Amino acid sequence: MHILIVNDDGPPSVSSPYFAPFLAALHAAGHTTVVVIPDRPLPWIAKAHPVGKTLTATPYLPIVSAHEERRPANGPHDPTKHWLLVDGPPASCVQLGLFHTGSGSAFDLVISGPNHGRNSGALHTLSSGTVGGALEAALCGRRAIALSFGSKEVQPDRRTADACLRSCALVEELAREWAPGVELYSVNVPMIDSVTTCPARYTKVAANRWSKGSLFAPEESQEDAKGTLRFRWAPDLADVHRSAEVSEAGEDLWCSLNESISVTPLKADFAVAPTQGEAPQGLLMR
Repeated sequence: MHILIVNDDGPPSVSSPYFAPFLAALHAAGHTTVVVIPDRPLPWIAKAHPVGKTLTATPYLPIVSAHEERRPANGPHDPTKHWLLVDGPPASCVQLGLFHTGSGSAFDLVISGPNHGRNSGALHTLSSGTVGGALEAALCGRRAIALSFGSKEVQPDRRTADACLRSCALVEELAREWAPGVELYSVNVPMIDSVTTCPARYTKVAANRWSKGSLFAPEESQEDAKGTLRFRWAPDLADVHRSAEVSEAGEDLWCSLNESISVTPLKADFAVAPTQGEAPQGLLMR
């Protein structure tokens, strides 16, 4: 297949350790790729676009190690040799990749990821730049897979390689037997020793919510003359952890705690909740 690859973790680094080995697995399996990714990690950005901003896409030579320094490319962009680093989010990378790399209609699939950490449950799924990239591709009429590797801990090279091989095989099977009505899949792969043989299960997104946790914490600094308050990014993920512990079989969060790959078929829309009767009219009586 000819595949457009995007992510939200940026180029290989300690924040993006799975990207290079997964790309190598795809190439070893005979697939060709065009890589258009953010120039830095942009997690929790969902499907945002930087409205009004002029994006810069810089060619650079791909690297094979998370510890190797970047090598800017010389000369015009060649999608067969160079990656594009974009100063914008994953959804914008999809737009540039689909419509401005010269490959356009030739793509058989868009893969967003692999993400450094799981994207299961509504709290993570709806905020994920990885899922956002796949959603953007689906809205452009392309089949897409959001791929997430379920650990932020440093992994043994063998386990990472096995996860990449299993994910490559799973991507191939999903593409070959794409289910009717599905516009994208969200796939979460556990980073376990048995990743090559653990079960893969169709799931739904667990409907978790914020109840006690928060993404921000107040700064302990004195207010200025204007009474300005400051809040730092400090996610309290207790709600996510609790919801995983009580999730049920058939949900993506359940798979994350039960050594299974979750494969969640999705459509790129906000599903309409069932209702009955007339809608509120909001009439103004004068």
